[in-house]
Amino acid sequence: MPRPSRWNDIVEAAAALFQEQGFAATSLEDIAAAVGMWKGSLYHYIDSKEELLLAVVSEPADQLLDDLRQVADMDLPPAEKVRLVTQAHGRVLDTTFVYASVYLQEVAGRKRSEQWTARDREYVNLITGIMQQGIDRGDFSGQLDARTATFALVGALNWVTRWYRPDGPLTAGKIAEQICNTFLNGMITRSAPRPATRR
Repeated sequence: MPRPSRWNDIVEAAAALFQEQGFAATSLEDIAAAVGMWKGSLYHYIDSKEELLLAVVSEPADQLLDDLRQVADMDLPPAEKVRLVTQAHGRVLDTTFVYASVYLQEVAGRKRSEQWTARDREYVNLITGIMQQGIDRGDFSGQLDARTATFALVGALNWVTRWYRPDGPLTAGKIAEQICNTFLNGMITRSAPRPATRR
């Protein structure tokens, strides 16, 4: 009888090692040992370590970008869109923490390929558009620079992967919500209606 596929085990082991040791420091021997097989056996499943990295990061990266595209197209006030963006980050971390951590630490913003650079650019541009919409409407302070605000928000959300622990007292979603509230309190003009704080 044919042996069951070990693909899911391989991807899971690679994700854990990439997160713990970093992509560059992790060898195919390390991954093979983690799943109890010879290095040569890995080549029945992959052609390179880079292929494994892609398998690890594709799901959270696709989910984040798809969620943001939907949010950007919604007919909602910019502040609510910012809240939905942060919720999307928190949701991805809550459901695929190790995989999302590898994506944010090893791929996002690192220009690994033109494809990933284009995805990063689209992501930043979509959030910048939301920020600019808020400034143009007068909802956000006119002193804000939309791109700077975008990088500050995304940087705060991405940095969560450096210190967040899934077994801690707060979920990633709750942490993302607190980050969102902090940013909105600083960005929204006094005359603009403030979105209700989720409790």
